[in-house]
Amino acid sequence: MRLQPFSLMAAMALPLFCGASMAQDGRVQPAPAEPAPFMIAPPEQPPAAKPPVAPAAPAAEPPAPSQPPKSATAATAPVPFAFKPLLPAARVTLEGESDSRNWAFFLTQDEAAADLNLDVAFQNALVVMPEASRLTVRINGERVIEQPIASSDRLARLSVAIRKALLRAGENTIGFEVVQRHRTDCTLASTYELWTRIDGAGTRLSFRSPDAAQLRLRGIDDLPSIGGDESGQTTINIVAPSASRAIAGNTILAVAQAVALRGRFGQVVVRVSERPPERLRPGSLTVVIGTANELGELLGSIPEEAATRSFLGFVASPKLGPATLLVTGQGWPDIEAVVAKILTEPVSRPTNINRTSMDTASWHTPNPPYVTGRQVLRFADLGVPTQESTGRRMRVRAVVAMPGDFFANAYGEATLLLDGAYSAEVLPGVSHIEIFVNGNVAATVPLNTTTGGLFQQFPITVPMRHFRPGINELWLEAVTIARTDLSCGPGATLPGKSRFALFDATSLAVPDFAKIGVKPNLAAVSGTGFPYSVAPRVALVMGRLDAANYGAAATLLARLAQRASRPIAVDPLANAATVGDRPALIVGAVGQLPSGLLPRVGIADTVRTTWPQRADAVVVSPDADGTAVFDAVLNRFQGRQTTPEDSGGVPQSTNEIRDRWRNSLGGPLARYLVAFDGWLQRTFDLSFAQLRTPSRSSSLYEPAEGTDLIAAQAADPDTRQVWTAFVARREEALESSVARIVTPGNWAAMAGRITAFRGGQETHVLSADRTSFFMTRPFSLTNMRLVLANWMSSNIGTYALTLLAACISLGIGTALMLGRLGRRS
Repeated sequence: MRLQPFSLMAAMALPLFCGASMAQDGRVQPAPAEPAPFMIAPPEQPPAAKPPVAPAAPAAEPPAPSQPPKSATAATAPVPFAFKPLLPAARVTLEGESDSRNWAFFLTQDEAAADLNLDVAFQNALVVMPEASRLTVRINGERVIEQPIASSDRLARLSVAIRKALLRAGENTIGFEVVQRHRTDCTLASTYELWTRIDGAGTRLSFRSPDAAQLRLRGIDDLPSIGGDESGQTTINIVAPSASRAIAGNTILAVAQAVALRGRFGQVVVRVSERPPERLRPGSLTVVIGTANELGELLGSIPEEAATRSFLGFVASPKLGPATLLVTGQGWPDIEAVVAKILTEPVSRPTNINRTSMDTASWHTPNPPYVTGRQVLRFADLGVPTQESTGRRMRVRAVVAMPGDFFANAYGEATLLLDGAYSAEVLPGVSHIEIFVNGNVAATVPLNTTTGGLFQQFPITVPMRHFRPGINELWLEAVTIARTDLSCGPGATLPGKSRFALFDATSLAVPDFAKIGVKPNLAAVSGTGFPYSVAPRVALVMGRLDAANYGAAATLLARLAQRASRPIAVDPLANAATVGDRPALIVGAVGQLPSGLLPRVGIADTVRTTWPQRADAVVVSPDADGTAVFDAVLNRFQGRQTTPEDSGGVPQSTNEIRDRWRNSLGGPLARYLVAFDGWLQRTFDLSFAQLRTPSRSSSLYEPAEGTDLIAAQAADPDTRQVWTAFVARREEALESSVARIVTPGNWAAMAGRITAFRGGQETHVLSADRTSFFMTRPFSLTNMRLVLANWMSSNIGTYALTLLAACISLGIGTALMLGRLGRRS
């Protein structure tokens, strides 16, 4: 789609052409003379193109539901929420000169038929030029908002009525697109200063009728319409009077996984308690589990059909609201049976059947294909349409998924077959195309011709070292600098002629790659739930059989089940002695775990007593000019302590300072080796670190200051099965710590044998010193050749020694053979 210049006059006239006006708070209000259409059309399309639909005047933001006093219980019916959040996170940021994001949201039949407004709240960078920048919002492919981006000092709030029949029951899609231009700067660096941030608290569907806001779920298939809260999180409140009893454990964990899978939620947090929650938020579901005798007092009354037989369905509870999922029976065996039949079986994919895609609808559409071997993926199938760019930098995003036994981190190359073109205005030398995989630069192609160029299935080699099991994001970025950007005259940042075109016939050719299980490998756990996704049964060891530990374990299992695309059968155990020959998951606070368990997953046993007593973080008190902070950082980098002579002694001369630095950096030989190592990396992509041989021993891990939670994995020394532990620092913070690590950003950061989480987003990954392999597929010489090639590429030292030994053996063998042939003198 070619982008036309968007002038200041057009931006000012836009509301007039559309029959609407902009309020001071940013809301789109209907014009007084005639009704405005539901869609804000761009200047080039007259409003007569679609029949006008008169929206109701946008209502003010609904007040927060009244909160009961802290001493009150959930005896009163919850107040219905007059809005439905739409964003998959607290904020969605669109960056650069052009960017777009698309995802799905779900509605019940009653919600789709209701009178709804779309509310959007956004804020942009100060340097964004309003006259040439605009935000477009589409629902189910139809444009409903197009607005100049002009709100750098505060949140702009827009509200438009959605026409009838646009929304449908079930899955709907929403897309945000931005075109942004810089006010004054024409450089490439200035394009990274452009952003528009969509706010989760103010972006939502709002009901114009209070009665329609009452969520009514007709069946299990309506679970996705629960959605998320303003941060994209869905909370499953499991209320079970027997939550602290072991007999309820299997049912609680099975319900949590099945609901997360059937609901297709993006971020799931499970809370387990014996009493109903005192407060409900948008994006929350209450599940009541127990026998008929246990639930009578809790609910006040239960349906007649649930009093005499097993029951699983939604009921309207005066205490918990109209969308309460009731699971009951005469006894716990009856409850387990009804959960398995109605909830679990429809999503129980057999382990020997490969899926074709991974479900990412809650934050990205379309769903990425699940690649298990040689395959060619067209950009059109990945959701990347044909498009043109008039700016200095164009970036498109595609998502693919790899299996849990993916093993091609050092060997193998994919090929991007590019279909595109660039104009003669693009300057060679400074313009190029870059391919990113999971944020890492994978390939760069310069644009060298002065007359433009046309790419027809132009091959670009993309090493597979940056791919990982599970979700992988690919970015294609075209940097197109023109001569007008160098002079940067008036109006140079405005959209002009197209500089680059990308066609949807562009494709990614993935070769056949090695497939074998690797342990330890936390990236496989976070990516596809592997190896638990293929295990018949999994042992679950918890620090304590109570509601908090069940909630933390259920949150983790819900996340694993979503990644595995199937529920994981678990057996809650009281201690690790009964794990046996099966994979194990360990969840609990460090003080709850028995002695001797942590060393089995690579964590020092002493942390059980030392870790909870440590300070939250190291705090350096700077002096007036901040030199204490600088000295502390420098000394930590050099691995030494600050001495009185360093900080408060006699000032040193230039030669003394030079000698001290020379000694700290080593002698001439050390500096030569460092320079040679850098040359190897630049020339051959090799380094001395790659010449190591696999280590035969690894030290036990002790967390750094401020670490809140540790994810650790190891092969059990006795059974060689995979054990993965999620250990929190404090017992009271177990549920909140687990809830933080299952957020998409933290969960995707897990890798290696140990990942330590500190605070909200900070992670520390410790790679495995040694790994072992296990077969996941039938034996194949082709696959084993790929496995050996990748292993040799990862262990250059072993490969070099093997090659040297082979050459020596060949030379000795040749000499011996020639000595026995021919005439002797």
